[in-house]
Amino acid sequence: MSESEKAPGSDFPAPKTSKPLIAVTMATSRQGRAVVNHLSENGCFRVRAITRDPSCEEAEKLSKLANVEVFKGNLLDKNSLKKCFKDAYGIFGNTTPTKGWMIFRGSMDKKYELAQGRNLIQAVKEVSKEGALKQFVFSSVCKAKDPLKNVPIPGHFSSKWMIEDFIELNDLKSITTIFRPVSYFENFNTDIPGLQIDETSFPGIIKENKIWQTIAVDDIGLWTSAAFNYPKKFIGKAFNIAGEEMTGSQMVNIFNNLNKRKNTKYFMLPRSIIRLIEHDIAVMANWIECTGYGADISNLKTLASEVGIKMTSLSEWLQENYLKKERLKKDKNLSIAWPKFQPTI
Repeated sequence: MSESEKAPGSDFPAPKTSKPLIAVTMATSRQGRAVVNHLSENGCFRVRAITRDPSCEEAEKLSKLANVEVFKGNLLDKNSLKKCFKDAYGIFGNTTPTKGWMIFRGSMDKKYELAQGRNLIQAVKEVSKEGALKQFVFSSVCKAKDPLKNVPIPGHFSSKWMIEDFIELNDLKSITTIFRPVSYFENFNTDIPGLQIDETSFPGIIKENKIWQTIAVDDIGLWTSAAFNYPKKFIGKAFNIAGEEMTGSQMVNIFNNLNKRKNTKYFMLPRSIIRLIEHDIAVMANWIECTGYGADISNLKTLASEVGIKMTSLSEWLQENYLKKERLKKDKNLSIAWPKFQPTI
């Protein structure tokens, strides 16, 4: 293949007729939206955004993006997935343990996620036999820095890793790329009262002196887009992915340096409270403190530079997702309190 036959900035062949199709499961989730957005911006592919409810607000937004079509599909219905995957060159697969909240269980349901994973992998396997499918990207969760420590594993981690095993058992490893993200920056600023960054506190779930790897959800979309653009660098491999590695104290110092008039303190949510609200998150917090996420950020930065990724720093994310919004909110309040002067006539 000559260089002129390759798509710009990619080792993927430039299509001679129509663009290759990438199917994205859970397209209206945080990860799904990031993947669809970056594949749309990429321009090398058509994107089939799969969701249970194509009429919802998020699906409507996705349908307006370039090269994107929205399809109805359900991870609990294998046949619906097969229809959505038809003629796809690539598939992005994502599953979720989150179900309706129940006392003593919280919102995490391992069986629920494993059912999705079984349907997803079986559908991928059956579609792959038709010949069009060349690449499958699965979103898992980061493995441990020190896996030999005898520490309880969060249920929603082990379910993802069991799905990874199912991929290998179904002989799909040769077409699969696995991304294993760490905790999201977005978890520092939820809509739940008391769990939000504010003028006085920066909430976290682990002790302020413990190392914690984190990532912007948007970067999962960046890595996925790169995987489809540069298949030779990614197929058949698994990557623990993160954007930052620092303690809670270091995180809040970054925040205070950006927000110069504030003196915000890192606040660790009491583990006993977390256990009552979401037991598996309490298990996760202990796991992070004892074993730590195992992403090699130095190697990731090298690979990112090779495939044109600019990894998001916590500083950049805070400026865009907290400080910018706070300034806009303040400006809006000031404009309401101090209307423009109207001369008398």
